[in-house]
Amino acid sequence: EHLITNLYLVRKRIENPNLVVRYYQVGNEAKTKLALLYMQDLANPDLVREVDSRLGAIVMDTTLSPGFIAELIEDNPFSLFPQILFTERPDRAVAHLMEGRVVILSDEDPSALILPVTFFAFYQTPDDYHSRWIVGSFLRLIRLFSFITSFLVPALYIAVVAFHPEILPSNLIYTVKGSVDRVPFPPIVEAFLMQITLEVLREAGIRLPSRVGQTIGIVGGLVIGESVVRAGLVSYPMVIVVALTAISSFVAPSNEISTVSRILGFPLMILAAMFGLIGIMFGLLFILIHLCKLESFGTAYFAPVMPLRIKDLKDTFTRF
Repeated sequence: EHLITNLYLVRKRIENPNLVVRYYQVGNEAKTKLALLYMQDLANPDLVREVDSRLGAIVMDTTLSPGFIAELIEDNPFSLFPQILFTERPDRAVAHLMEGRVVILSDEDPSALILPVTFFAFYQTPDDYHSRWIVGSFLRLIRLFSFITSFLVPALYIAVVAFHPEILPSNLIYTVKGSVDRVPFPPIVEAFLMQITLEVLREAGIRLPSRVGQTIGIVGGLVIGESVVRAGLVSYPMVIVVALTAISSFVAPSNEISTVSRILGFPLMILAAMFGLIGIMFGLLFILIHLCKLESFGTAYFAPVMPLRIKDLKDTFTRF
C-alpha cells in the first residue's frame, strides 16, 4: 500500500490540526519513505525527539519491511518480547495516537509501528470497546490467561508426570500412568516431538494456499495425533496438552506475542524435566524479572504492574 493511502486512513479518523506528520528517507541504495505520526498536544516531546534521533541514525542499504526498522530502533533487540506493536488496523493505530503514542508508517507496506507499548497492549484490541464493558473485560482476561497456558501447560504436565504424580487425584493417577507407561520415551521427549510437529504443521499451513493450508492444519493434526498415539510414541494426555497449548497461542491478537508464548514453552519444558515444579518456578521468576527490567522508549514494559500504579489498572486487566 502507498504511504499516502495509509496516511489518509488515519487522517479520515482524526480531523485535527494537532496531528503532525514527519517524513524520513531510509536506505542508502534503495530509499524507503517513512512517516512519523503523533498528536502534538498529547505526545511527550521527549519521546518524539528520541524517536526522531533513532530514525535519523539508521544506516542501511535498504529496508525491505518495517521489521527492519523495529529491530534498529527498539531498546532491547535481543529480547524475546517485542517492544513495538505492529498493526494493520487503522482504528487501532488511531486509538494509540489519541493516547499520546507515536505511529510509524512505511511506504508500500500495510503495517503500522506503534510505540511505546507495554506488555498488556498486545492483548488489548479495539473490539473490546465495541461491546459492553463486562463482555470486553471477560474476553481480555481470557486472552491474558491464554498467554500463561500457552507456554506453561506442557511444562506442568512434564513436572507432574515425572516428579509429582501425588498431586493428582487418585482416580486420575491410574488413567495418566496407564497411558504414559505404554510410551517408551520420557515425557520431555513426548512434549518436544509433539510441539515440533505442531510448529511444522503451522508453518506448512502458512506456506500453502489458504484453502489447502486450513485442510492441512486440521487433517494433519488429527491424523498425526491419532497415529502417534496408536503407534505408542505419545500418550493421549500429551495430545490433549499440546492441543490446549496450540489453541491458547491462537487467542493472542498480536502474532508477535503469540510466537513469544510458543518459544517460551521449550526452555520451561527443559526446566520441568530437570527440576520439576521448582524448575518451573525459577523459569517463571526469570521471565517476570526480565519483563520488569524491559523498557520501550523510556516506558516501563510491565507497567502499570511494575512500577505499580493503582489508577492505571482499571483499563489493564479489565475494560472500564
